[in-house]
Amino acid sequence: MNVGEASKALGVTERRVRALIQQGKLKARKVGRAWQIDDLQLRRAERRPLSEHSRLVLSRALHNRSLTGLTGQDRKRTAKRIAELRASDNPAVLLIDWWGGKHSGPLNFGTNLVEHALAGNSAYVFESLHRTRHEYLRKPEDLADIVSSERLVQGFTQAELADKAQVSLADLKMIERAIRLPLPSPSRRILRVLNIQPTALPNPAAA
Repeated sequence: MNVGEASKALGVTERRVRALIQQGKLKARKVGRAWQIDDLQLRRAERRPLSEHSRLVLSRALHNRSLTGLTGQDRKRTAKRIAELRASDNPAVLLIDWWGGKHSGPLNFGTNLVEHALAGNSAYVFESLHRTRHEYLRKPEDLADIVSSERLVQGFTQAELADKAQVSLADLKMIERAIRLPLPSPSRRILRVLNIQPTALPNPAAA
């Protein structure tokens, strides 16, 4: 297939396809003055694969769509890797590298993305990581988990997120401590900034 066809199949620009060819990540050959792509299977770069523990932690975080249960360096590193996946114009290549070019780990949403990456379904991987999230957040604990996790992934401090959402820092801290607020509007503003659409929120605190 030509560059245009490969661009549509991978869900990236034609310029990106040419860059992948130049980097040796796509198998292609010159036919006249044009590139002919022989295999859409993305080749690994020179990144070291993640440890089995790091792969397990990352796949669970992708599956849970939060950093629930993670602490310390595991929490920080996993948040950074999720942010890197979202920022990449071809996150499938990152997943291939991080998993060492082969599938491993329990079957969940995270490892399913790896399978699609290995199969060359780059567009699916990209779209899965960028679609608007709809979350059922009736329990204050669930709201706290989603807000604190996404805040870390997106690189906000509490003060920065409160300012961007135009809510008080005190309200944000209460949300992250799973304390009910008297009104849902601060939660909605914060979730809007984080690109999360709630299908339910905790009942307001009693007056």
